[in-house]
Amino acid sequence: MLNRSRFYVAALCCSLAPAAWSGAPFSFESAPGRLPKNVVPVSYDVVLVPDAGALKLTGTESVQLQFRQSTATVQFNSLNETLSQVLLDGKPVERVTSSDEQQLTTVTLTKPVTGPHTLSFKYSGKIETQPQGLFAQNYTKPGGGQAVLLSTQFEATDARRMFPCWDEPAFRAYFHLTVTVPKSWATVGNMPIERRTVHGESATVSFQRSPKMSSYLVEFTAGDLREVSAARGGTQFGVWAAAGHEQDGAVALASAQDILGDYNDYFDYPYPLPKLDSIAVPGGFSGAMENWGAITYNDRILLVGASSTMQNRQTAFSIQAHEMAHQWFGDLVTMGWWDDTWLNESFASWLAAKETAARNPKWRWWEQEDESRESAMAADARATSHAIEQHVTNELEAMNSFDSDITYSKGEALLRMLEAYIGEDVFRQGIRSYIKNGAYSNAAAADLWNALGLASGKNIPAVAAPWIEKPGFPLVSVVAACDSSGNRSVTLSQKRFLLNGGSANAAEWQVPLRIRTGTAAPRNVLLDTREQKSAAGRCDEALSVNADAVGYYRVQYDAATLAVNTRTFQGAVDGDRIALLDDQWALVGSGQASLQNFLALASSMGADRDARAWQQIVHALAIIEYAERGSSGHQAFAAYARALIKPVADELGWDAAPPETPDVGDLRGTLLRDLSRWDDQATIAEARRRFAAFVQNPDGVSADAQATLLAIVGQNADAATFAQLHTLAKGAKDDTFMQRCYVALARVRDPELARQVVQIALSDEIPPQANTLGLQLILTLAREHPRLSWDSYIGHQDQLMKSVPSEGRPLVIAEQTPAAYWDALPLDQLEAWARANIPKGASDNLARGMETAHHMAAQKLALVKDADAYLASAAHAAR
Repeated sequence: MLNRSRFYVAALCCSLAPAAWSGAPFSFESAPGRLPKNVVPVSYDVVLVPDAGALKLTGTESVQLQFRQSTATVQFNSLNETLSQVLLDGKPVERVTSSDEQQLTTVTLTKPVTGPHTLSFKYSGKIETQPQGLFAQNYTKPGGGQAVLLSTQFEATDARRMFPCWDEPAFRAYFHLTVTVPKSWATVGNMPIERRTVHGESATVSFQRSPKMSSYLVEFTAGDLREVSAARGGTQFGVWAAAGHEQDGAVALASAQDILGDYNDYFDYPYPLPKLDSIAVPGGFSGAMENWGAITYNDRILLVGASSTMQNRQTAFSIQAHEMAHQWFGDLVTMGWWDDTWLNESFASWLAAKETAARNPKWRWWEQEDESRESAMAADARATSHAIEQHVTNELEAMNSFDSDITYSKGEALLRMLEAYIGEDVFRQGIRSYIKNGAYSNAAAADLWNALGLASGKNIPAVAAPWIEKPGFPLVSVVAACDSSGNRSVTLSQKRFLLNGGSANAAEWQVPLRIRTGTAAPRNVLLDTREQKSAAGRCDEALSVNADAVGYYRVQYDAATLAVNTRTFQGAVDGDRIALLDDQWALVGSGQASLQNFLALASSMGADRDARAWQQIVHALAIIEYAERGSSGHQAFAAYARALIKPVADELGWDAAPPETPDVGDLRGTLLRDLSRWDDQATIAEARRRFAAFVQNPDGVSADAQATLLAIVGQNADAATFAQLHTLAKGAKDDTFMQRCYVALARVRDPELARQVVQIALSDEIPPQANTLGLQLILTLAREHPRLSWDSYIGHQDQLMKSVPSEGRPLVIAEQTPAAYWDALPLDQLEAWARANIPKGASDNLARGMETAHHMAAQKLALVKDADAYLASAAHAAR
């Protein structure tokens, strides 16, 4: 599952009692979980009749069971379901007890039994209106009018909402699904349709039996859908969308075929299902879900149309690559319990980045992925951070384990670092072994480490395990010494890097360093003690201890080495330059380095136009400018920031040149938007001129240029311009352009117009498929109007979070809200409000959220002081 903005979790109430995690290879007997393992499902037959209008469902279910031990009790998961006519082998059972609080049904038999038996029953339940279980998603059709689509979202523990089942990943079984829907509807499931029978206005559809898999991977979607399709290499591909939008699936259809072919080769294990469908759900969840053979996506992620930007296209490809990686890493081989969620998500994130980079070399994708690595490191530098591998004891923690920064991005960075350490071919050999050994079964972290260790001949478990078993990462300190011939040696030492720069605990890692001198090829050095020495070229050469920014660690160079790196900065390898900027900015933020050092690097870029490096610089300048707002030094710093980036913006201009790579286009947008934010009047005037032309001829401006243009115009809008933008939003013919216009409105600086944005966000003019847009608009307002945004956010929680399952709100409140509103009100008031609105189970999340908020508040004060001092010093030196 990929959902970097995922807000919801599964039920808070249930208390599991998993076995103690042992760090051992997967074993069904010892796999954690709440359900007893003496009775296991072999195969399900589920017959379902959903009523979308009444939001109800009825069904019958027959489960072939294997009683592994003699027992008179059968226990499985259920939620919001009523069972009737419960039979074992066609005979009534003694008693059935269901508890929604415990999410369990217990069937008591008339006598103990062993061996194979069949449990059958009728049941009724409900269709959800939020993306959990089987849910109904309302949307506006392309030609107008309302429609509804049914789809499923089961990960982590929501299959039990659609049908009673053994809803834990270790219980793999076969699934045979039959559904009755309106005859005009199309239906999609994990497997191809086996038969379809029309009776009156309804149609009954049976899907072929699935492979043996975990319950959370079952999928069913139905509605007024159309597809574009193709066949390649024995696999049937389809991209499904609401009727009228299917033509926008053509790009995704072509990408799916390429990606699957590459993955068949990478894993040396052909995709085992006969078809692979991709389903564009209008609205619903805001990410994607890797259901085996039937991947669901938010439609704005998957579909690429005339209004799609290059960034939209990149997002579509990379998320497809992520979800398709899961077809092996997650579906074919599934983690045994939610402790190892990262086994699914980290690997899918890593392979998606690798595939995206390989298929689209002009995108310079690994440089773009540096942003997600930096986000992970910022989160992981908190004293309250958690390990990649979290011990999950209840459903709240199961969904809480889907942490985009740690579970996804840190895990991705770790795998990339390990691949570089043992070599690409050897790493792939280990992955192939892991897949073949675990096919149609489950796995634990130890299974992966052992496979990589056997392939490489290295002690991978000893190197890798600490990176997933404990939070944080090291700061590698480099102290150089030069001999009389100018040869350099370095003393390398490590300690945990913390946001506040305070004393760290005794944490220690085996750190796979990549050391480069000058522009030579890097060499691997394993830092496996607290301190060790290494040769490092000549003293007048640049030195990188994280060549190409592959490693997941910070580096702090001594003053002399940093001076050499600053002097040679413009000619450095791009990845080394990026790593140095990353580290210096992080050290500034933690109080362990001077802002002057970072700004000296920024000033040393010269004529180099590496987009990621400039994005880092502009990002840092934007943080400082925001911190300076309201201070006496704001005008001077804004002038300094404009002067630093204006030459780059002027060189790139407003219009893309034909050979330009996408990262340069992204940089242009960033530069122009920030120049506008920093009151560059020439940029604002040009945006207004172009907007006037755009209103007369919308087709004359590319989608990529529109995104930048509308953002600048929206920020500086007067009442008339605001009204024009609003009219464009309401009259938009597709959702991508519509949301672009609405978000541009929410950037507005004018306080009166900002209040209009609040009214729009809370109005019914936003169509139902854009059910996350209202919250997005309120959060966007926080940049210019933090208090207005905060008051609106807390005053309309239920409406703004109507697309977020109620069980998921505690995590939004605890961890994401403090990071969004750290400067909207005093932090003690913010924490008191959050604490009053979360259960005790989210207290660790609140601690993380408040640590982030306190750090941002402290960083603001420090940056203002340091920036003012730097500019005063520069002004004095100029006199």
